[in-house]
Amino acid sequence: MPRLINLYILKEIAVPFGLTLVILTATALLSKVLTLVELLISHGIGPSFAFWFIASAIPSFLIYTIPFSFLVAVLIAIARLSSDSELTAMKASGVSLYSILKPVAVMATCIYVIGVVVMLYLYPWGNLKMKSLVAGAAESNITAGIEEKRFYDRFSGLVLYVDRLKPETGELAGVFISESDKEGKSSTFFSDKGRFVTSEDGNTLYLKLEDGTLHSFNPTGPKGSAGGAYHLADFTSYLLELTIPEGEPLNIWSKTNRELYPGELLEKIESIRAKGEPTAPYVIDFHKRFALPFSVFIFALLGLPLGMQKIRSARFTGFSTALGVILVYYVLSTAFEALGENGNIPPLVSVWGSDVLLGVLGLWLFHRTATDRPSNLLAGLYRAVTLMTPHKGRHNKGRHKKKNGGHR
Repeated sequence: MPRLINLYILKEIAVPFGLTLVILTATALLSKVLTLVELLISHGIGPSFAFWFIASAIPSFLIYTIPFSFLVAVLIAIARLSSDSELTAMKASGVSLYSILKPVAVMATCIYVIGVVVMLYLYPWGNLKMKSLVAGAAESNITAGIEEKRFYDRFSGLVLYVDRLKPETGELAGVFISESDKEGKSSTFFSDKGRFVTSEDGNTLYLKLEDGTLHSFNPTGPKGSAGGAYHLADFTSYLLELTIPEGEPLNIWSKTNRELYPGELLEKIESIRAKGEPTAPYVIDFHKRFALPFSVFIFALLGLPLGMQKIRSARFTGFSTALGVILVYYVLSTAFEALGENGNIPPLVSVWGSDVLLGVLGLWLFHRTATDRPSNLLAGLYRAVTLMTPHKGRHNKGRHKKKNGGHR
């Protein structure tokens, strides 16, 4: 019997969890549609780019939608069991609230493992992949702005002419470049082939030329003498640095914290600590990758007592209650992180503080509910989070009473 009850409760939670996760993640992805449309118009991206763009954006939403969906699922499942008097029947047959917590805890553990994997590996991969895609689109946009047999002067200090262009590969053929500076020095390049490349750190754009000649002229001559100096050189490969006008940054490969894998982030922390610089932001980011998924256990403890409140619309109120709990969790987390980054509290306290506070509250509320000792705090908390969204049934009930009173 306990095994059947456990499987039944797991099913009751799993179905709304899956549906809520899909709906919330899909809704969040809509924010990326505008960016995708802009890239489609400006860069002419294809289906492959669109697929990887969406795939790389999903992890940054999953880290939030997974715990939120679990809280919604617990509230909906427990609220439905409570409203249909199934929890009452379970209690009458000797099943305690602690027994009901077991399958919920099992599912929370599985979701926690998934959340940690997403935070540690998929999240930095997605951010790096997104940056790579945008960088590729930017490079292809440079090629897209070049037309065959026309002069191109977008880059500062030089004029580019391309005889033939292969848009699918970005390869240039029959390249002519005229470069000059303020001192009057000039260089002219003739090259059979060329292509745009970026440096490893992404800070510099180059035009890689192959099989060509370089004609350079210095009007002042060697050591400032009059008459000037002319040089001719052949090359098999030449890397010409290009200057991008202001407003078009190329710094795309320098990694931020969210783009670092766990090992890289720990190395960065040690490197910064060795320099004697503050490491709080990096320590906070590292521990957050475990603290955020851990919130599912807090939501399990809070979801059970809140879900057992007497309500008419389990699904609607379950979502609004989850929204209220998430809002409280988000405000606490943001406040603690701000204090930690400013050095007012230790980094570990700033990351785990909200989990500990809500965890203690959840344990207390759960114990009170499990021992059938109603709490005024629980009732107040429930009213606070549900009143955030108007409840249709509440208004209907009031009108119904007025009508019955008039009839009598």
